[in-house]
Amino acid sequence: MANKKLRTPLCDLLNIEVPILQAGMGGVAFGPLAAAVSKAGGLGTIAAISPTPARVEEEIKLVRSITDKPLCVDIGFPARAPKDLSEVQLDKMPEPLERLQKEIEELGVEVKPVDDQAMSIEDAKEKLEICFRHKVEVVACALGTPKWAVEACHENGAKVISVVGSARHARSAIRNGADVVVVQGTEGGGHTGDVGLNTLLAEVLEFATVPVVAAGGIVNGAQIAGLLTAGAQGVWVGTRFIATPESSVGPNYKQSIVEADYDQTIRSLLFDGLYVRQIKNRYTEVWEGHEDEMLPYPLQRKAQGPVRFAAAAADLKDHQALPAGQGSSVIRDILPAGAVLERLVEETVAQLSSLQNRVQFG
Repeated sequence: MANKKLRTPLCDLLNIEVPILQAGMGGVAFGPLAAAVSKAGGLGTIAAISPTPARVEEEIKLVRSITDKPLCVDIGFPARAPKDLSEVQLDKMPEPLERLQKEIEELGVEVKPVDDQAMSIEDAKEKLEICFRHKVEVVACALGTPKWAVEACHENGAKVISVVGSARHARSAIRNGADVVVVQGTEGGGHTGDVGLNTLLAEVLEFATVPVVAAGGIVNGAQIAGLLTAGAQGVWVGTRFIATPESSVGPNYKQSIVEADYDQTIRSLLFDGLYVRQIKNRYTEVWEGHEDEMLPYPLQRKAQGPVRFAAAAADLKDHQALPAGQGSSVIRDILPAGAVLERLVEETVAQLSSLQNRVQFG
């Protein structure tokens, strides 16, 4: 059980013990990780953007079989998503992607079509209904926070977290009724904006009427303590939880994070046509000098899908996409998720407790 000394009003709102929320990372955060974090006193999150509705329901059931603590499900509502995936058609595959596929196949990995659900609003609606059926306590809205989705969540007793990368999007989410806003700085892994966390947090705190949670490159308690004193009511932690036995990626992905140096991440459109921060490797290298061949979202995502999923399934260290934040350079080990949460709490409490010995005020 996590140390109960660390509490903010966010804990009461979400009925959790400590204000540490595990991010809904695609391909990483499924039932085992979410259950471990929630059971330890934080808020575990299932990544529900890409999986099929059936898979999402399986993962929710798994969490419920392990713990009765609050659960979050992260669903994508991209403003540019077509109503149906059949509307997304590719004329041809970009040359860098053809090269990458050839290299992967030469390694003995089969590249085949995939069922990537992320681009359909109808799919998102179906996943919401699954959440409501299983009385999921919190829904996280990624890539957009439509008012109709917020209203549906509230009607079914679920709180809404909106993950944003700009002050403008935070205003919109609050206006549409979000209960909590997560502001992710450019330091974060996965989809991220171009404003640093400290600046973004300060901007949003000026007008926010709901709790604000900080995200982006957060991997230790010293950072959490600083963000809490800056006005955040909690933190949304991603990359630190990738380096755990419970995350659903392979050993090579986890080891890549542990080995990453300070300059080994890149923020690019190559992943899916939206800006994503990831670790540099062969997967990113083939696009260097070919940025003009990147397709607009969601075409880039559809084009990349077969190669990306095949490389991830085979856990190819050099050829798979490795979304991760700049905080990777401070991660030195792979620990159980519960132990990660415990350590983050202990470090945060120690840092806050020592503040009066280091800073004179009043």
